[in-house]
This record gives sequence, structure tokens and C-alpha cells, in this order.
Amino acid sequence: MLKPLPETVHLRATNRQYLVLASASALLAAMLAFTNWTGNGPAEEISVWLTVFFAMTTLVGVCAALFRHGWLTLDRDGFESSEFKSLGKIGWSEVSEFSLHYSGGKGMPASRQVAFKLTEEKRKALPRLSGILMYGRVRLTEPYKVRGSQLVTLMNRFRERALGTAGASEAA
Repeated sequence: MLKPLPETVHLRATNRQYLVLASASALLAAMLAFTNWTGNGPAEEISVWLTVFFAMTTLVGVCAALFRHGWLTLDRDGFESSEFKSLGKIGWSEVSEFSLHYSGGKGMPASRQVAFKLTEEKRKALPRLSGILMYGRVRLTEPYKVRGSQLVTLMNRFRERALGTAGASEAA
């Protein structure tokens, strides 16, 4: 049996992807610095620039992990996300049912993202979303501290509750 839905749910995104980026870049920068220190002949100049690049990537990854905090808020009226901050709140009646989008291929880690479609009116009003739209679907790309399938279920339950309440009040 499903638990009753709370009035509001606020989720924070994990910054794991930035920490992985920073760790991998730091490791590569350290390895390249070591090869520079030991001297490797004609490739030394390229190695110096690669060391600088990976050091800067490490800095960017650490800064993003420390200062960038994505969030998602669900309530009776709709949902808001740091990814769509410029849109404000998106109403439950303005989106289709939520589903799980899988991406990744052979040898690549799979990514699971919550996907949905906006109504035609909402899509026309949002030309800035063109970078996020893929085949007419919008995806939440941030990894929140809940499994993708659980987030889809939670968002669909909020949507069903809102649309069920709206339908019941219109019939009365």
C-alpha cells in the first residue's frame, strides 16, 4: 500500500557527478605532473598544457560540487526545478504523464532521467527550452537523492492527485 502524499516534497540534487569529475581530473593532472617532473622529451610541452587543462577541470569540478545545488519541489499546484528556474512553477495540468528515459550505450554508463511532455501551449510559450527538448520531451537531468523510478512514481502520484481533485471540483 502506498503512503499518503505529503503536501510538499523538496529534493536536493546530489553533486556526485562533479566530485567524480574533480577526482578523475585531479588524478590525471597528478599523473601528468609526475611525467613532466621525470622528463619525457618532445611530448613535454603538450604534457604541460594537458596538466594545466586537467588542473583547471579539477577546480571547476570542486567549485560546482561546493556551490551548485540543484533542487526539485513538488506540491499540489505543480513542480519547480532549479533546471527550469526561469519558467517558474509548471502546473500538473501542463505536463503529460512522467516516464523514465534511459540513455547510454555499450561500454557507457547508463543514465536514467525523468521525462515528460509539455502541453502545446506551454511549449510555444517557452522558446528557451529548445536545448532541453528531445523529440518533444523534456528531461530532468539532475540526479536527485532518490531512484529514478521512485521519482517517476512520486511525480505521477502528485499529478494524479492534482488532476483528480481538479476533475472532482469541476464536476461539482
